[in-house]
Amino acid sequence: MRFLGRLAPLLVATVWLASAAGAQTPRGLVEVNDNSRRGFWTAFGLGAGAESYDLRDGLGYSSTLTEPTISVRLGGTVDQHWRLGGEALVWFHDVPGGTESLSSFLLIGQWYPMRTAGFYLKGGAGIGRNGVDFNNGFGVADVGFAVLGGAGWEIPLSPRFALVPAVDVAQHFYGGDRFNPGYRERLLQAGLGIQFQTGR
Repeated sequence: MRFLGRLAPLLVATVWLASAAGAQTPRGLVEVNDNSRRGFWTAFGLGAGAESYDLRDGLGYSSTLTEPTISVRLGGTVDQHWRLGGEALVWFHDVPGGTESLSSFLLIGQWYPMRTAGFYLKGGAGIGRNGVDFNNGFGVADVGFAVLGGAGWEIPLSPRFALVPAVDVAQHFYGGDRFNPGYRERLLQAGLGIQFQTGR
C-alpha cells in the first residue's frame, strides 16, 4: 500500500520517543515494575501477512500472497493474567484501480501465563470482511465469521510503553447456499507493534 510508507516512519519515531522516555532516570528512589499490567491499553502494529483461500472445491488452500498488515487493539486489564478488548486486523493488496483487503474485527482475550513476564496467548472471534474497494468509490465485499489465535511478547520500554512482536492466524468463513458451499480465507501474519497503557 502506498500510504504504509508514511506509517512506518511514524511507528519508528514513536518507538524512539518511548525508549527515550523510559531511559530517563527519576529523582530519588523509586520502585517500578515494568512488567506490571494495569489500566486501559492500546496498541498499533505493522506487519506482513500471508493470505490464502479455499473455495471448498476439493483442491485445498491456494498458494499464499504476502502483503502488508495493520492492526489496532484496545481494551482494559482484568488482572496480571488477563487483558480483554477489541482488535482490527487488516491485510492490503493493490489491484488495478483499487485495493483488495481482508479485514478482521474481533473481540479478543489475551492470557499471560506468568505474572512477571510479557508472553501471552491470544484468542478472538468476530466479523470478517473480504472485499475490493475501487478508487472511484465503488466496492464489492463478502462478510462472514472470523476467528483468530496468536501469541506475542510485551517488551517494556517504560512503565507505560512496550514493544510487542506477535504472530497471529486469522480464519474467515464465508457462507454459501445449497448450490454454493461458500469459501474460507486464512491469514498468517507476523508484526511488530507499540503498546501504551495507563496507570502509574
